[in-house]
Amino acid sequence: MSAALEKTVVAVLLLAVTIPVFFAAGALTPTHAAAPWLATRWDVDIPLMPAAVWLYLSWYLAPWLLLAAPRREFRLVATAIALAFALCTLGYVLVPAAMERPAVLGRTVSERALILLYQYDPPWNIFPSFHAALCAILLWRPPFGGVSARRIMAVWMLAICAACVLIKQHEILDIVAGLLVGIVALATASTAFRYLERLAAETGSPSGSQNPASP
Repeated sequence: MSAALEKTVVAVLLLAVTIPVFFAAGALTPTHAAAPWLATRWDVDIPLMPAAVWLYLSWYLAPWLLLAAPRREFRLVATAIALAFALCTLGYVLVPAAMERPAVLGRTVSERALILLYQYDPPWNIFPSFHAALCAILLWRPPFGGVSARRIMAVWMLAICAACVLIKQHEILDIVAGLLVGIVALATASTAFRYLERLAAETGSPSGSQNPASP
């Protein structure tokens, strides 16, 4: 299988699994109540900024940039993303927290976009934040680009984390927990890949994950 076809298949499979599982995890809990312990005094003081919805929505574009990564890096990051999603889903089931959303009047384009987001993205499945988990994976180990591109990616991912709080889609603790999940998932995947590569080198068997020349 070519690198391009492999990346496309994996990306489609991740989408096909994560979307229904995300909503299924929320459906396991009949009622979702606000979790006061998640809301810190800083969350209360942070004002609603509807314009940040565009940064939040840009998160949905970030994973597709992985298609530009070399094959090994793509496999590593895709594995970390799958692991992070599994951990976040476990959190949604064990901690079925929800948050109250502010009233949005819809006077501006950003406010109307935020209202639309609120309609389709439920105010639960928030702890840990999968948005933040993915941002942590791409922040700590951007799998493509030079120094400038990686710096831009870091700023972009941090801005998305801030946007999650500014549009009242997540509490600060959701973001912190999500970042930790992403870091743990990436570290675990990296360790597993190094072990498998070392094992393949010792046994002399070919390793499909070692192909730095593949785009």
